[in-house]
Amino acid sequence: MHFSLKLLRDKIRGNEFWAKLAKNVFTIVVGQGGASALNMLTSFVSAGFLGVAGYGSLMIGQTYMQANDSLLNFQSWQSVIRYGSISLEKRDERGLAASIKAAFLVDVTSAVAGCVISFAIVGFVAGVLGWDSAATAAAVVFCFEILVHIEGAPTGLLRLFDRFNYVAIHAVVMAAVKLLFVAVSMVLFGNSVVVIACAYCAADIIKSMTLFFIAVHVARRRVGFFKIVKARLADLPAGYISFTIWSNLDTSADAPIQYFDVFFLSLLSSEVVGVFKFFRQLLSALSLLSRPVQQAIMPQLAELIAKGLNSRAYEVVRKIEKVVAKVVTPCAAIACLVVPPALAVFMDPLYGAYWYLFATLAALVAASIVFSAIHPCFNAYGLTKQSTVITLISNVVYLVACYLLLGKLGVMAIPFAMALQYLIVIGLKDIYIRKVILD
Repeated sequence: MHFSLKLLRDKIRGNEFWAKLAKNVFTIVVGQGGASALNMLTSFVSAGFLGVAGYGSLMIGQTYMQANDSLLNFQSWQSVIRYGSISLEKRDERGLAASIKAAFLVDVTSAVAGCVISFAIVGFVAGVLGWDSAATAAAVVFCFEILVHIEGAPTGLLRLFDRFNYVAIHAVVMAAVKLLFVAVSMVLFGNSVVVIACAYCAADIIKSMTLFFIAVHVARRRVGFFKIVKARLADLPAGYISFTIWSNLDTSADAPIQYFDVFFLSLLSSEVVGVFKFFRQLLSALSLLSRPVQQAIMPQLAELIAKGLNSRAYEVVRKIEKVVAKVVTPCAAIACLVVPPALAVFMDPLYGAYWYLFATLAALVAASIVFSAIHPCFNAYGLTKQSTVITLISNVVYLVACYLLLGKLGVMAIPFAMALQYLIVIGLKDIYIRKVILD
């Protein structure tokens, strides 16, 4: 075992591509690991003080914001990475500056529009879905966040210029700030859903704004602040606008699988929402490997593809899947055996009663993590239009399955629909790459 690890380490050190990827993944794992631990602690504190029903109301409000943010607020980080990499490869300073400027303009404009629309329809949505007053008030509070959710361009810029350490440190610090805000709010004002929603919202607003200023600082040093301000949109690289539109539509089309589960489950009860979201939050710990890989690999895949190395990019994805599977599968199995009984003892017996839901979600999360690298690879090939079509089809299937099965299967309708969606997306993307791009 020691010999194989040493061999792997020496192999990585001798390969610039894998060495850079390993360094960036490690940096993100450390940063997101710390942030995830703090966020999980925040969830434990919130769920413990608010109770299952109160935590469910809080999650309904937050999910309303997240769904609207995903549907209406465009985030252009993929455009910055793809066309920033192309511009750097061609030494096109004007194209680089224009790409960054356009991304910021898209983020700001869509954030304002998303915020206004979210406030306008919150009363209607709450009435249709029968939310209680706490969930509705929390949704109103969270709507303020959308106005400052301009993290797409800053995130893409920092990843493009290999500033993964900035993102990691920022994530840990802001997770600590959120935990502090929640704890102080509970001490001063008690276990009110609206008060906790305000604490969440305040921390997230600070997080978005500080990331923005960090990105501006890096942009000023690497590109030049006034170069970006004065950049002409006419200098955008060919295909930039089309890629940006389709990549953002792809994100919007993926909103149902990401957030609509809570809306369906709110038709059952706030308690079911609380259990489901708490399980999802705990299982997000398994994503500590997949998210860093997705974030770190996109710039390097874009660089390989810009050099015409399409086959090598796909080979990288296949190798990553094998490594991730060996790590995630045993972790998911251990979580299924340990977590539900522990929650039943230390939190609420209701969590233990839904052990089968936790086990199913753990299996689905593990599968999605193993194949997660296919998504940045697909977009790095410039297949955003195809990705949007695939995502839209799979999410329509998801919504139909949820609607038809909720009355028959209850809460288990959601993981069943999730499994269908994952199968369609991952399968069609893999087939398209192999049969169309590489043939």
